[in-house]
Amino acid sequence: MKTFLAILCLLGTFLLPGIAKGQTTGGRTKILRFGFYNAENYFDPYVDSSSSYHEFDPGGDRHWNAQRYAAKRQHVFKVIAAMGGWQGMDVMAFAEIENRFVLDDLLKKTPLGKKNYGIVHFESPDHRGIDVGLIYKKSTFSPLYSRAIRVYDSTGKLLKTRDILYVKARAGDDTIHLFINHWPSRYGGLMATVSKRLLVSRFLSRVVDSVCVHHKNARILIFGDFNEPLSGKGLQYLLRAGKRCGLSALQAHWDYGQAKGTIRGKEGWAIFDRVFCSKNFLLAGGQAVVDDKSFHIFDAPFLLENDNKKLGLKPYRTYAGYAYHGGFSDHLPVYVNVVFNETGE
Repeated sequence: MKTFLAILCLLGTFLLPGIAKGQTTGGRTKILRFGFYNAENYFDPYVDSSSSYHEFDPGGDRHWNAQRYAAKRQHVFKVIAAMGGWQGMDVMAFAEIENRFVLDDLLKKTPLGKKNYGIVHFESPDHRGIDVGLIYKKSTFSPLYSRAIRVYDSTGKLLKTRDILYVKARAGDDTIHLFINHWPSRYGGLMATVSKRLLVSRFLSRVVDSVCVHHKNARILIFGDFNEPLSGKGLQYLLRAGKRCGLSALQAHWDYGQAKGTIRGKEGWAIFDRVFCSKNFLLAGGQAVVDDKSFHIFDAPFLLENDNKKLGLKPYRTYAGYAYHGGFSDHLPVYVNVVFNETGE
């Protein structure tokens, strides 16, 4: 435990000076850190009789149990603590969580419980029972409204995938519109799944456009595991459809320079986990500004391991196929810092 605290101190020392590059903090601005993490199958260790998916039940194909679950919970906490530094994460969003319980348990069974975090979560219709959700520091982020945006196909049939989580909240002296995504995976082949991601993109685009219609100067942040590169049809549609809001894909920066993306597959590194924001977040001198006009990929050494097949490094994941590997996730987490001016509009 002492060793971990020492490491955390070093990480906090490294991270905090970069929170607000070129910005003052002496009572004139407030800096908040927003993050996203695909936690790779963060399941609880209990049998869910209401679900037909049982790989992560005790006795299931993954041989998931209380010990492995506790290790996973500790790993998720370590990521949040290290990425947040001394200030801590103000908002931490997740993909691939099973339910609200794992977030409740994360707050109860780790030191995060002392930080007064709240939870926003809705059960999704995903066929594996995995959802998106977030925790937030109540002292800096105050949800005003939240809902799950469900996706339907052209016939009106509900698509059994993850919802898009929408949260409208007060942060600093401003209002933020936050969207958390986990688009359909590439499992089954790229061509067979691209249409599903395009469908989700259209639903997201409609809601984002609606926000901008009703709130001309809306400050929007979109996080997610989009399961495709920026050149993908779904993300390109989102950027075209988001012209009213002036949506931009933020440029990636790495904290340690250890990785070359957020995920590494057969074709090498790729950035599937991204941050998009509206133009109002990128205006220098504005009330709320995305620091450095960028997002950061948190590629701390403990999240990576040697790739013996392709050389270099790869994410240190929980499972390698069906074999328990004991790592963190097959994705690296991302974050962005937002500087809020003290005075209101």
